[in-house]
Amino acid sequence: MGLRRGAATDRGRMREGNEDSYLAAGPLAAVADGMGGHRAGEVASATAMDQLSTLRDGGPWKDDRAAGEALKRAVAEANRRIRELAAGDKALEGMGTTLTALLEDGDSVHLAHVGDSRAYLLRHGELSGLTEDHTLVQELVRQGRLRPEDAERHPQRSIITRALGVDSDVEIDTATYKIVPGDRLLLCTDGLSGVVDHTRIRNVLLRTPDPQQAADKLVALANEAGGPDNITVIVLDAEGVTTAAEPTGDLAAEDGEAGPGSDNDPDDAMVTGLQRVGPGAGRRARGEPGRAGRPRRRRVRRVLTVLLVVAALAGIVVAGRALVFSRYWVGFHGDRVAVFRGVPGEVAGIGFSRLVADTEVTRAQVPPARASDLEAGVAAKDRADAFRIARCAPAVYTGCPADGAAPTTTTVGVTTTAGPSTTTAPPTTTPAG
Repeated sequence: MGLRRGAATDRGRMREGNEDSYLAAGPLAAVADGMGGHRAGEVASATAMDQLSTLRDGGPWKDDRAAGEALKRAVAEANRRIRELAAGDKALEGMGTTLTALLEDGDSVHLAHVGDSRAYLLRHGELSGLTEDHTLVQELVRQGRLRPEDAERHPQRSIITRALGVDSDVEIDTATYKIVPGDRLLLCTDGLSGVVDHTRIRNVLLRTPDPQQAADKLVALANEAGGPDNITVIVLDAEGVTTAAEPTGDLAAEDGEAGPGSDNDPDDAMVTGLQRVGPGAGRRARGEPGRAGRPRRRRVRRVLTVLLVVAALAGIVVAGRALVFSRYWVGFHGDRVAVFRGVPGEVAGIGFSRLVADTEVTRAQVPPARASDLEAGVAAKDRADAFRIARCAPAVYTGCPADGAAPTTTTVGVTTTAGPSTTTAPPTTTPAG
């Protein structure tokens, strides 16, 4: 089944460069959000796209499992290549990227996902999430320590616990879905999903028949909401796409397994007729243990389960800590504007930042409009970017100049923003960041 597609990427209004990359060619569609500062994030995301592109001429595969495994191997190889590049160049040390990719094969799409970029499905007027964010906040939601409605607004929702390039053995979420005529798929980085709510995304997808125009409008919406991050969007339409909302009922998966739900909540799955095929689907037990051995084997299984859960949580903590302390932000430390390492605020009463240095800029020098941002914490790409933002704290939303240049200032209370500058590309291009 062919997919019509539209793609757009933009650096947003607060970033100097674009560390996102995307791929929309042949049977492949993917978005990646790089991290690492300077140009390292761009290198990481572009490397992931380059590796995925090796599948462009692959297929047809003998079955769904073979196609899904091919996609998973490509993602694992991308992880290896990113780590290899970082090990060979100190300027690239610590780089990584999220990745959400779809591989089309007949009436199936195979999904691979790492990080907090997202995939959505619009079917019969309902927009549903196909991925679950790999973030610290989402982990708290799964544990019941944070409500889903609070997660979307949580100041630490961007702390990711899984990314390509961080660990030698990355865990990749995979699934296979059946698509039908009229389906519309959306891939995006958190530059869209982090600032534009679920309802507005759904409305654009419903009301804009052309996939390229839909992608452009979603990028414009993210910029209108402030454009705090790079924005990348791919819209894919199965044949016979319809944009009229239709009444829907309970949209459970065909095989009875609840898939990831809308707004990233797996308990609210609203995916009609999607058959999700996960690893091990269709396997049957070869036999049952005898009655005498069952209690003992159950105890062993419980102990192993507990050990696996503890090991998984420890891995999440270690990976999350490495990612958190590779970031920098700017805020107030007493009466001074200061640079911090980590992320602002707390999660479940635990702080995730360390003071790097105070600057000469005092709180009194910062206009109220900018002070409110600094109270919450302003994210920076790297250490140098953090000090540049700190020096520019007396300016209000006018952007910071390059190192060595004087800050641009405006009248207190006046906000200046540039209009959206959307870059679009035909379906067969692969921009790097």
